[in-house]
Amino acid sequence: MAGPKLEVVKFGVYVFFPVGVMLYFGGPGFYDHYVRGINFWPDFQKTHVSLAETIPPTRVPLFETVPDSMSVQQPPKTSEDVRAALEKMKSEREDRWMKKAMQARQEKQQQQEQSAGSKADEA
Repeated sequence: MAGPKLEVVKFGVYVFFPVGVMLYFGGPGFYDHYVRGINFWPDFQKTHVSLAETIPPTRVPLFETVPDSMSVQQPPKTSEDVRAALEKMKSEREDRWMKKAMQARQEKQQQQEQSAGSKADEA
């Protein structure tokens, strides 16, 4: 073995090399010099087209208008837009819950009617 001095040097390299790399590449100077000018993400208008543009011409008469749920949605940018989107999602969720509850209630009533009808037939 090489001895305890080598182990201390190895430990120092193992600890300080990742710290040094994080300090160099994570610093604001590196970001400003190498990263800030890069346009990594393309423009939204270039990458997203509306659904109406993607429908083949032979199928256009089937769709008079494109439903709102199928249109391209952009994320909200202001706090008011976020609140409005949350309220819309909450109301849609409550509507789905109410619809499921009504369907379950109707199915339960139909089953009760069928079971009452079968009991009447047996008597």
